[in-house]
Amino acid sequence: MKSLSLSLILSFFILALHGCTTVTNQQNTITPVKEAQPFPLPSTYTGTVPCPGCDAMDLILTLRADGLYLLKKTIKKGEHWDTSTQLGRWKYDPAEKVLVLGRKRGALATLVFADDTQDSLRLQDMEGKKITDADKYLLKKNATVNNLTDPVHMRGMFSIQEEKPIFAECMSGHAFPVLREKGYRKLERAYDTTPHGRGEPLLVAIEASLTTRPTLDDQTEEVVLVHRFVRIFPNQDCQGQQSKTTLFDHTWVPVELLGKPVELAPGQKEPFIILEKKNKRMHGFSGCNRFFGTYFLRGGIFVFNKVAATRMACMKGLDLEDAFLEAMHKTEAYTIGDGNTLELRDRNGTLLARFKAVK
Repeated sequence: MKSLSLSLILSFFILALHGCTTVTNQQNTITPVKEAQPFPLPSTYTGTVPCPGCDAMDLILTLRADGLYLLKKTIKKGEHWDTSTQLGRWKYDPAEKVLVLGRKRGALATLVFADDTQDSLRLQDMEGKKITDADKYLLKKNATVNNLTDPVHMRGMFSIQEEKPIFAECMSGHAFPVLREKGYRKLERAYDTTPHGRGEPLLVAIEASLTTRPTLDDQTEEVVLVHRFVRIFPNQDCQGQQSKTTLFDHTWVPVELLGKPVELAPGQKEPFIILEKKNKRMHGFSGCNRFFGTYFLRGGIFVFNKVAATRMACMKGLDLEDAFLEAMHKTEAYTIGDGNTLELRDRNGTLLARFKAVK
């Protein structure tokens, strides 16, 4: 048999399909996998199978109702045991009766039900062919679910909302509360020192485990326990693509100032502001005069510094300029929304100004 990888596909040959299950907790409703499932969720399958170059390999596979799986593999070679745990996403294809657990260079490994009772799974090779000595490659269904609290590598969007840390895991999209224990402080420090909009989620890589904690209503909720902070990726989404327009090197034109829409008189020049990433300088036009200065940006804190302006006398544009400069003076945070919009906010989160990016 070819080498068994952690990237697997489960193929289930059965007689009937059953409905899927929805699991809820206090933080969010976990979205069940949409396709009809041929097995109850969550379920755990375990077994010891042969492996090339080692004595045996123990597998523990837990399929969750939110579309995530946990796979623990222990390779035994003499007196040496090598254990690793993987978190991934599975997807069931009812037409092909295949459950996809991952890919490895486009090749797929499979597991199939060994009988119609769905009490055991049988490993197949990467092409889905049956193997010799098939009984040696069985995984038996556990009577209870093993939630596997071992630390695994996770990627997700981390943010602090109303002083509550939230981790939205990339593969499932489910948002988990984060415990303020173990490696959390390094994660929080990285978030607090990386420039971001007010409450903006940033992509992070962590080693963490899923566990539970009691709630105030005597229930339990699933949470993330960070064992080690790995890295933070500013301005990226879960696919590693730029998540949105950045704050820097754009011409931002105000469309709303201090709660009022910006209306220009005939022939009046449009105000704007440009923030340069290099040297943290900024400059612009406030409606009557040009201004320039610097800005301070650390974590979610954003303020304008050392603002100076020309002293031109204007017949029109003074009210607009006063509102523009007042908004800049009160700014302590920002957000960038959909449609290339920039919002300046005060320390309480109150909206001061709204801008649009123009070329």
